[in-house]
Amino acid sequence: MGRNKDLLSNVQVVSLVASAIIGVTISTLPRTVVEDAGLNGVIGLVVGGVISMLLTVLIAMLAGKFPDAVILEYGRNLLGPIFSKVMITLWLVYFTALTGVVHRIFADAIKAFLLENTPIEIIILSMLVVTAYLAQNGINPIARICEAFFPVIIGSIFIVLLLSLQNFNIKEFYSLGQINVTDILKIIPITVISYLGFELLLFVSAFTIEPQKIMRNGLIGVGISLVTYTAAVVLSVGVFSVDSLKYQIYPMLELAKTIAFPGAFAERFDVFFAIFWILAVFTTVVIFYYLGAISLTKLVGLKNYRPFTYLFVPVIYVISLLPQEVAQVNQFTTWVSYLGGSLVAVIPVLLLAVAFTRKKGGSKSEDT
Repeated sequence: MGRNKDLLSNVQVVSLVASAIIGVTISTLPRTVVEDAGLNGVIGLVVGGVISMLLTVLIAMLAGKFPDAVILEYGRNLLGPIFSKVMITLWLVYFTALTGVVHRIFADAIKAFLLENTPIEIIILSMLVVTAYLAQNGINPIARICEAFFPVIIGSIFIVLLLSLQNFNIKEFYSLGQINVTDILKIIPITVISYLGFELLLFVSAFTIEPQKIMRNGLIGVGISLVTYTAAVVLSVGVFSVDSLKYQIYPMLELAKTIAFPGAFAERFDVFFAIFWILAVFTTVVIFYYLGAISLTKLVGLKNYRPFTYLFVPVIYVISLLPQEVAQVNQFTTWVSYLGGSLVAVIPVLLLAVAFTRKKGGSKSEDT
């Protein structure tokens, strides 16, 4: 997977990172953050973002040591054939399970807010077909789609947040000064995994036009997500209150519902927001779908990943339908998130340690 002429620009890398993070999570995050920690969850969310930035620095350091390869390639050089296969298998399980659960959460939300009479299977399959079609074209078309859609997506989110100020009640934050360190520490693991997506830097670093700027681009992507997440949670708390927010399944979509205009203009503003949220989910899921396909390709020792993009369709479809109810979907999401968090926390540190110990890495192709 060497470098080619169609490289990713810095803006595209930032768009990829931010798009991978901000997707289906934005719809449920406000509830997740305050569910167990109340207002302390807001502080935990910021701390989680800072920790995610530190992990991004580690990932960028690792990617910088092997600028002409991705983790699936230099991992074999550092860990040997057996352990590298184990690593690739773990990435494959994570990306596959994550893609499946994102499809399911998306379908549940769309059925609840837009397509009440449409079977959930049809919603999932429709998104899967479009996802597979784009994924089989490679990372460059995905990056261009993210570059085009992300400004619109982030703009729609902040339009909803700004318009929600009409219902914002600052009194909901009067108790914020009562900081509970235990609650903050308890929520940090949950908030850190809500920023998952920056790990894609391990898989696209070899395709960037300026690999020396991979750290800067990654930090900007995570930083955008941190600001967006914090604003979404703060506005949701101010509009719904902590107690009410705990019972909102999709707070951001409900937040869009609260927006009212004089004369009943734009009465269903939530429909407007849902359209752009669909784009956010699509850009997120296609990234992880692609990463799952190339992980499987590398695991079986082949070079052409495109056939696997279509073979993935029935696998993802079945996984997305495994949970039978909302509680099971949430439980499955938690399991997948913790798996991803563990991989992001352990693998870059492990590979960096091996690279420094064995003095591997550099711009020379023989190190990869």
